[in-house]
Amino acid sequence: MLRKSIIMMALAAAFTMNVSAVQIEVPAGQPPMPGADASIPANAYENYRAGSLSNIGTSDVIKLDSKSEKNKEMFITDWGLTRDEANEIASGSKKVINLIANESAVVLLHDDRTNIRASVPGLLLASKYYPKLSDGERLSIVREHSVFFAIGTKQNYDDALGKLKTDRKGEFIYPGITHGKWAIETESFGENTPAMVAVVGLENQPNQEYIIGLSYKNQPVTDKLERVMSNYVIPSIRSLDDMDQYSESINWDNLMYRIPKGLTLIAQKSLTDATEIRDYRGAGIRFVVAKKPVKVKDKYMYSFLNELVEVKPERQIIGDEPIQAASIWNNGVPSLLVDNYQPGKKSIMHRFLYDDKNVYIMSLVYTDGAVPYSHIQLRNTLEYSDFANVETLRKNVIRKCYTVVCI
Repeated sequence: MLRKSIIMMALAAAFTMNVSAVQIEVPAGQPPMPGADASIPANAYENYRAGSLSNIGTSDVIKLDSKSEKNKEMFITDWGLTRDEANEIASGSKKVINLIANESAVVLLHDDRTNIRASVPGLLLASKYYPKLSDGERLSIVREHSVFFAIGTKQNYDDALGKLKTDRKGEFIYPGITHGKWAIETESFGENTPAMVAVVGLENQPNQEYIIGLSYKNQPVTDKLERVMSNYVIPSIRSLDDMDQYSESINWDNLMYRIPKGLTLIAQKSLTDATEIRDYRGAGIRFVVAKKPVKVKDKYMYSFLNELVEVKPERQIIGDEPIQAASIWNNGVPSLLVDNYQPGKKSIMHRFLYDDKNVYIMSLVYTDGAVPYSHIQLRNTLEYSDFANVETLRKNVIRKCYTVVCI
């Protein structure tokens, strides 16, 4: 079963990019946006694969490869597998390691006064959420290794920006953002750990501002920080207000999720292992939500290995490009989304998430170009969720992982 799960995760897919470039404008008299590169596609953030921007270095990959080789011998001596079977698992493990090393993180804030999504290339497995601080502020932090990424919101951040000890700051203009300010600060996070922040207002949210911050530890030279923030993070900042145009929210006991508009629930059934299934269909599209009881301790890791095993290899789509994955953080609660996108062909996404009683597996199969939704609209729909007891879940989260290793 382990072998099947690893083989399944080796399936391939990737995104195509359009030719429009990042166009961050600056008002007259303001300094240029640091790191902005007009040669990078404006939708580069849509590709989950972090590539050279990953926080997982070559040495980390070598260590994981070495561990995989040691496990191969264990499979033979302790598990009684043949050499060919062990080699097949080791080959699949290398693809899993590639998936880990290229993962991105997506952070969503949505409640009675917030509605935003932003992403960053990098493997970020730990989180802290600060709800309803002074003046109704929210702050969601995700981090791992040398990377710190955060989204916060309150009515106004002028005071916070004014307290930053820096002369490197300015203003910018970008589609969907009514006003934007940036700053690079070198003292708040310690020596050799600069941070870049952007404060933005979003269309249709006139009484709210958001602050998005990124920091790389032990990188006093800010070239990468500026490049990632200007070409990937800022273009990824999106209001969630338009989601009602192409999706609708559904409640299932503790879980709230979204489905593409126009789908019909054709079946709801219980299986012998207490798993419950909801099956939605539409022209060229199928969306299945499975709910299975699990035993969860008061404090736990979010591990998605067992759930990946449940997604059988024969249900997957073989593609020519690497599979993509992202950790998805909805109001501080983690999940994993695996996207096997085949432009113009049959494609599939899976999302895995927990509450304190159940594990949920969402599977979306569709033919790209034959449904009235774009690939990104479908992925936005699958990314979004919430739980009725979200405050309790946030207290229990330690880490999130999904493979045979938790880095």
